Parts: sequence; structure tokens; C-alpha cells
Amino acid sequence: MKKKRVLVLSIDAMTGEDLAFAENLPNFGRLIRNCALATQVESVFPSLTYPCHVSMATGCSPAHTGVLNNEIFLPDTLKRPWYFYNSQIARPTIFESARQAGISTGCVMWPCMGNGPIDVLVPEIWGKTPNEPFLEPFCSAGSEGFIREIWPLVSDIPQGFNQPMFDTFVIAMACEVIRRQRSELLYVHICQVDNAKHYYGLGSPEVQQALLRTDQLLGQLLCALDDVKLRDDTNIVLCSDHGQQPVTHVSYPNRLLAAHGFLSPAHNADIETWRAQVQSVCLSAFVYADSRQSARQALELLSLPENKRTLGIADVLTKETAESRFHLTGDFSAVLLGQPGVYFHNALDIGPFLLPIEESGLKYKANHGHDPLQGEKPFFLIFGPNARPGVRIQTMKLIDEAPTIAALMGFSLPQADGHPQTCLLAEL
Repeated sequence: MKKKRVLVLSIDAMTGEDLAFAENLPNFGRLIRNCALATQVESVFPSLTYPCHVSMATGCSPAHTGVLNNEIFLPDTLKRPWYFYNSQIARPTIFESARQAGISTGCVMWPCMGNGPIDVLVPEIWGKTPNEPFLEPFCSAGSEGFIREIWPLVSDIPQGFNQPMFDTFVIAMACEVIRRQRSELLYVHICQVDNAKHYYGLGSPEVQQALLRTDQLLGQLLCALDDVKLRDDTNIVLCSDHGQQPVTHVSYPNRLLAAHGFLSPAHNADIETWRAQVQSVCLSAFVYADSRQSARQALELLSLPENKRTLGIADVLTKETAESRFHLTGDFSAVLLGQPGVYFHNALDIGPFLLPIEESGLKYKANHGHDPLQGEKPFFLIFGPNARPGVRIQTMKLIDEAPTIAALMGFSLPQADGHPQTCLLAEL
């Protein structure tokens, strides 16, 4: 009996609403018309790329993975490292379970997988800045021999993380994984749709252009499968992590906390002293405190109606309320939810507490990190020999994706919070 094969392509920020346009494109259309599909996937909170992708790879909520943000909270500086490494995830990933089941694995640019138990790994990681050369960071946390082998074929493509060149680079590497390694389970992550929504807005012509280019990249993956005669045996999973919402204003809660003596900034983005501070999650934010007393005092300040109005805060959720509402816990003291259109900034300097986006210096038209029940939602699509074509469901959870893929391949994820959506699968 042939082993089951799965190629997972995460198209960052692509939503169910984008499928109507994508269905008319050659490669997307072929898959959409003959797939099993969930059009409205409930993301996790916070709906940010790294927490989402870790949940997509574990089947667990951020409360259990421990990855609550893109960047690690360090109280003494704003120069915070990103969650790059598998060791930073508190729950095992699908790659560990696949390996135990004797399934070969590959991963290209999937967040937080650095040094993970993956047979061929090109990790999403960079040096001191994203604009530094990628080769040595990739090799330090990935499959060094494979990366150096393919580097002459792909290294001239990227221009830093600028799009659309970077996605072209990612797919070129993924095609080499397919041709050279033939991984039975391969995860790939691309971002230009997310980028277009951030900087040009939802429904913009630039988003449609990004979808057109993504369709072409999807075609390249399919051709690579053809090259090794594996297309008919491979289940293609297309999915995404979150939607976005329009941004109109920027909020600076740390400026308010500094004005009331809760923190004192130093030079070079460092923090001299602090009792409470806020870390942005884009359209929401976490409040951290050095003690229960500081937490209580900061929450009282941030909850005053005039301060909520001044900062564009819709709600201040205690840790207990955040756990009840979003199944979220961690070492934070509270969660700030923004009013519609409000993006939270980490800045510590003196200045206005709320600014129109045009006056802030930021270029965002849309962003995420919001309540996942609001706005556009991601999707989950399976096309191939083990999918049930024509099945359409409206809702499933992001944490159901890894258990569903595991079930398709014949193993389970016992530590997952989510459940396999077997209605999408053919008889196994």
C-alpha cells in the first residue's frame, strides 16, 4: 500500500473571502473546485503569525504552546528576539509525531521550527536584522548540508524579506525539497498576501496581484510534484493563519504608563526601571507587571474611561477574563483590546497617546492580532486522493488542522487541543 503524502502550503492572511477571486485562477481554481473545504476557520488569540503557525503545527492553543506573540517579552528592552526555535514550544509538533510514525518530514519557512526534529528544514530565522544574509542563520538552525547544496540555485532570488521576491525564494527552496528529498509530509509558509493587505489594504488591487502571483507559485509546486511523479499521490492542503482588519489610528499606552511613573525609558530602546508596561500584539496588547500591586494599579489607570478613550482601548481584560474568553494564559497581567482601527505601539518616548495612522509614520492599512471571531477568517482546503471532494463546512478551529492532517496520514496527536475534522477526509 502506498504511503499517504501531504504538502501543506500556508498562505499568510489569505481568507475565505479571497477564495471567490482565487477560484478563477488556474491553479487555485483546479484545487478549489475539487476539494474538501472549510471556509471560515476560527483562528487563535492573539491572531498573530507566530502564535497561529505554532498552533497550526501542534493542534494546541497559545495557552499550551507558550508562544503568545511573535517576539519574546523582555522587560528591560524593546530589542526583543523572535520565537525562532522549536525548543521554545511547550507542546510537541506534528513533525515529532510523524517521525515516530516513520514518516519523512520537510519544512520551509514555517515559523518557530528552528532546530526542530524535521528531516529537511529550512527555518524562518534571521541574524541581528532581517536584512542580513540568510545563509548562515538558516544553516545554524536548519539542515545545513541540504541548504548549502541548493544555495547556488536560489540565493540570487531574495532582496531581503521584500515581496514578492521572498515568496519566490521560498517556493524555489520548497521545489528543491520536493525534487531532492520527496518528503512525505512537507510544510511551507509564504507571506506576500499578508504583506499586500498590511500596506495596501483589504480588497486592494495589490492584494489581487499578490493572489495572482501566489497562484503561479502554487503552480510551481505542482510542477515539482509532476517532475518526481508524485502529484497524483499527494494531498495538497492550502490554509492560512488569520484575517486582517483596517487600521486608522496608533495607540501608545506605554507613554501613558511612563507619564504616571510606571516605567522610565533609557537610551537605545532600553528600559531603566519599570513596574508595568505594555507589549503590542498589533490590534491588541499584553500588560505586564512586576508585582500584583503594580498590576492592580496599572489596570486601574488603563481602565479609567477617559484613558480608554484617550488610548483607543475597547476593553481591558483581566488575566482571568482572558482565560475564560480566549482560553489564554501566560505571565501577563491583562489584555488590551483596541477599538476598531486601533493599532498598539510599544514606543516609550514622550508624545501623543493616540494618532491617526497618517501622522504616526507607520504605513499600515490593515493588521491583525485581534479577536479571531471578528472580521475575515482563514480557510482550510484539502485536495487529493484522501480528501472528500465537494464537502463544504463553514466552521472549524485552527487547532483542528494538525489533528486533521495527522488523521489523514494515519497517526494521532494525543496532546492536541483540537480534533480531526474527519468529514473532510475520504474513508481511511
